[in-house]
Amino acid sequence: MTIDVNKNQVPVIDCDVHPNPVRKRDLLPYLDDYWKDYMIASKFRGHLPSVDFTIPVNGGLRADSKDPNGGPACSSPEFFKKQVMDEFNYSHAILFTDGTFFISGAPQREMATALAPAYNDWLIDHWLSKDSRFSGTILVAAQDSQAAAREIDRLGDHPQMAQVGLGIHAPYGGWGDPRYYPIWEAAVRNNKVVTFHLTVGPAGLFKSGPIGPPNYFVEIQSTQSLVYQAQIANMVFSGMFDKFPDLKIAFIEAGFGWVPASMYSMDTQWRAIRREVPWVKRPPSEYVKEHFWFGTQPMIEPERKDQKFLEPLIEMVGEDRLLFASDYPHWEFDSPIGALKSLKKETREKIQYYNAKKLFGLPDLAVKN
Repeated sequence: MTIDVNKNQVPVIDCDVHPNPVRKRDLLPYLDDYWKDYMIASKFRGHLPSVDFTIPVNGGLRADSKDPNGGPACSSPEFFKKQVMDEFNYSHAILFTDGTFFISGAPQREMATALAPAYNDWLIDHWLSKDSRFSGTILVAAQDSQAAAREIDRLGDHPQMAQVGLGIHAPYGGWGDPRYYPIWEAAVRNNKVVTFHLTVGPAGLFKSGPIGPPNYFVEIQSTQSLVYQAQIANMVFSGMFDKFPDLKIAFIEAGFGWVPASMYSMDTQWRAIRREVPWVKRPPSEYVKEHFWFGTQPMIEPERKDQKFLEPLIEMVGEDRLLFASDYPHWEFDSPIGALKSLKKETREKIQYYNAKKLFGLPDLAVKN
């Protein structure tokens, strides 16, 4: 496909875009008869409407992100391309269907296992088939790891499926638990990155903050990286990366400022009590630097007097480990121009394009002259 991007500028790969069905009933053709009838009878509206917490910023969405033809935010591929991709010189957008981060936290495992493939097939038909610049996420329900592995195998050879998608909250304990090994095996077998996204639904931060249910939305926003810190420690100390040395993991929508402190804290504790986890052969920071990538959103915006610390912080994380993420169509949307403007050119171009292109193996696209 030939696309209209500025060939004189390094383009943008956005690793966090959330498309939506126009209506939940748009999923019905992708469900078997039993679950189709169940969804109709239960008047299923998705997991997000069940959240009893007020987001004080336009319901959590950009005010201008709704489809002018009447659909909800990010429900029109054409409008998204016009509003964002063309505006900011995108070469690719990696799509992680909005409202699906909660599936692995849904208490009804059978329903979750049925819904995940429906979302995947809907995404292929309504988005991926419309433009080769769209890359998709194989959504899986981790409650049934064998079914999740089969879903990865079913779609693993689709040329536009770039990753496997899960919420950061695991349904049973931490993600290092062996019950999830079939998912990692399938991801490696199909050469897919496993991407974990912030979970803010019934199984996520709205209900269970680090000190119990939070009082304020700003409290949630300020502490959302804590569950990522807990999960990265759980994964590393479980020894799963020696079992899956080719496993690649991306953490999206938790920022990256916390990563150095987490790495060095794990290193310190590992050196002191490494006999407890003899299967962890090397300092934890080495596993992090080999297996993890981190989305920029919400991008750090220090006070002017602290701007000088941003580049050294990126260096500690690894400038080749950061991926640009906009979080469109949510209100926290980061434009690549605004979010990355303070960085030196080489660092900015790695984050906005080259790192993601290499990690996801995205193709070069022909550009109009």
